[in-house]
Amino acid sequence: MDEIDRQIVAALQADARMTTRALAAVVDLAPSSTAARVKELERRGVITGYHAHVDLEALDRSIQAMVFIKLSPTDEATINAFLAEVSSMEETLAVYVISGVEDAIVHVAVSDVRELRDTVVRRISAIPAVADERTSLVFDEIRSAG
Repeated sequence: MDEIDRQIVAALQADARMTTRALAAVVDLAPSSTAARVKELERRGVITGYHAHVDLEALDRSIQAMVFIKLSPTDEATINAFLAEVSSMEETLAVYVISGVEDAIVHVAVSDVRELRDTVVRRISAIPAVADERTSLVFDEIRSAG
């Protein structure tokens, strides 16, 4: 990746809806050259998709939490089964496999504290491989441009 590719990626991270003409002006290339570079970045897997950032409050999911999970056992099959189960849950925004005391973090968004309790106690903790969980509420979220 050269500097122009980095500029293209940064510009699209800031505004994925940017037109090719506007993107070309940012990187000082012809629109056709810019479009070719974007297609090549997509083909190489550098750009994997374009995403909408949504207002969770508008979706009645204003309560966010990070659920730290300790699994037992921690073999690949157990981890994969856990990931498949929690990633399919409507409340799940993201799942991270981590090192350290816990094995995973599940980022959830729900409408209220009662739904959070049900999600953690009745759904996540009920997964057989979950040996322990610890939940922390998210007070503020600041997204980086990169």
